[in-house]
Amino acid sequence: MTLAREIGTGLKVLSARLGARRVPFFVQLMPTERCNLRCRYCYVEFGCRHRPDFPLAAILKVIDGLARLGTRIIMVAGGEPLLYRDIGVIVNAIVDHGIECSVNTNGILVPARIEDIKRADMLSISLDGPPEIHNYYRGEGTYEKALEAVKVARQYGIRVQLQFTLTRDVAESFSHVNKIAERYGCFIGINFLRPQEKTNGTRVKAAEADDEEIELFLLRLIKERPRTLPYPPQLIKYALRWPNGFGHHIIADKEDLNGFKPIPCAAGRFLMAIDNAGDIYPCTKLFYSRPLGNCADGDIIGAWEGLKPVKCEACLDLGCNLINSLLRFKPSAVMGLLHNWRNHPVIRG
Repeated sequence: MTLAREIGTGLKVLSARLGARRVPFFVQLMPTERCNLRCRYCYVEFGCRHRPDFPLAAILKVIDGLARLGTRIIMVAGGEPLLYRDIGVIVNAIVDHGIECSVNTNGILVPARIEDIKRADMLSISLDGPPEIHNYYRGEGTYEKALEAVKVARQYGIRVQLQFTLTRDVAESFSHVNKIAERYGCFIGINFLRPQEKTNGTRVKAAEADDEEIELFLLRLIKERPRTLPYPPQLIKYALRWPNGFGHHIIADKEDLNGFKPIPCAAGRFLMAIDNAGDIYPCTKLFYSRPLGNCADGDIIGAWEGLKPVKCEACLDLGCNLINSLLRFKPSAVMGLLHNWRNHPVIRG
């Protein structure tokens, strides 16, 4: 994303807010839920799900509709999106519509498919820590493949975000990921470990680093302020005030806030997530809950206009809260974004 495009997005957001209009500025699109890994902490067991991929013709119709609705950023995710045969067609369609495109990946297939995704504005590549930590959660040899994906993406001039999940030995693991980020000119997204939604309908609580360890880690981030993080200190402090423990990532009902003052959420108004069945959710944190609507036929415009109301009060996710802060033009979030843009630009050869 160029600075000019960021400014353009800001002006369109401001116009929508002043006009009280709903515009899906930020969309996560999941063409497949197939995955080539079986990560120990996968919150929806993507590798065990077997629903069909989103047909290409319908996806292209959705992308065209999103462009007409005013979408500015599409995050292509999964599952592992690089398993989708026509991932290059999707990336090119998004870019050709003037929409920023990011691709979330475990990195395994990046070297093999780099020509298909080379026009993407950003790759989000998962990296959980040093080899012994990353390989424990994702499989033997996956650390080396993720690191190779980072190298290849940067060689192609693509911005890279390292997705770091808080699992165990979080301070030491982050220090390792931070060194990789500094070495290759990446920035880091921090993800709290989420409860697992099992395919058999059960729900398993997230349990690795305890709340005290995570709290000490967040305090350290506030003190050290790594330049690789896009989050302003206020967002880290917001997470520290989270009332329900770091293993509980959503507050759905107002009465459960217990005095906690949330960052107002724009999900369902300015944000949307679409899975491979065409089901529409306010955001990815609510995947496999009750969908708001469906666009399996490609008619995203009709589906968007008829979406049901969203019921969610607050979430712990730093990325979502950063977007919500940007949508409200919080100065610290805007300055953090500009800082991140300056330090991690797209460099095309």
